[in-house]
Amino acid sequence: MLTKQLEKFGLSEKEAKIYVALIELEVATANEVAERADVNRSSTYVVLDSLLNKGLVSISEDKTVKQYVASNPEILLQEIEQTIQAQEIVKKGIENILPELKALHKDTKAKPKVRVYTGKKGLIATFEDSLAVKEGVIRIASSVTKISKLLPLYMPQYIDKRAELGIKMIGIHPDHKLGQFLLSLKASKVAGDDAVLIPAKTFDFTSDYAIYDNKIAYMNAENGGTAVIIEDKEIAQMSKNIFDLAHAEARRIRSVPKKQRGVQK
Repeated sequence: MLTKQLEKFGLSEKEAKIYVALIELEVATANEVAERADVNRSSTYVVLDSLLNKGLVSISEDKTVKQYVASNPEILLQEIEQTIQAQEIVKKGIENILPELKALHKDTKAKPKVRVYTGKKGLIATFEDSLAVKEGVIRIASSVTKISKLLPLYMPQYIDKRAELGIKMIGIHPDHKLGQFLLSLKASKVAGDDAVLIPAKTFDFTSDYAIYDNKIAYMNAENGGTAVIIEDKEIAQMSKNIFDLAHAEARRIRSVPKKQRGVQK
């Protein structure tokens, strides 16, 4: 029972056995301790050195043969009290910096994930990422012409693939021939797209912009192509709300007579 309790204090099984044996013997040689503790002789020397370093054992100086003496057991209580005091100091220190640590932890979790892609392959990777949308809806504000000119072979494939996957596009596009053609595509009708055209002269889209799930993707065809994907739930939701407002306003603009809208033919 004693040795088990000492093990909880932090001693090894052999250290506990030898310390208890030495307390019982009061003063003893290593051989006597080994016999009493039922520990082999070579191990006993190693363990006694360990107990010496911990201050639990001392060497008797009034004997011709090296003998060991167990320190007062009260030293164990003192050790525990010192450990508790040290831990209390550490605890108070952590309590003082805890608010700052929590703030850092929250900021880390809240930081948006940002990925940047370059070149045609980067643009294609961004479009492919949007096809993995879980909501089944992509909101797109597009220049139409710029990306189509840079990726003339890929864009038709993307439109068809999107339709096959049943992903709906809610779009805002410039009202010109290519924009009108995009709305007339069979793939757009199959996917149940809800796109609206806006006056091209008044609203000149220089880049493409897509929102899907918790992501916002910006795509620019200039300088060989650049794409940036920002992943953040709150930012994406806010962007969806703004987009839906713009989409509703675009429909309102469409209801205005053409002469007032200045549609590009």
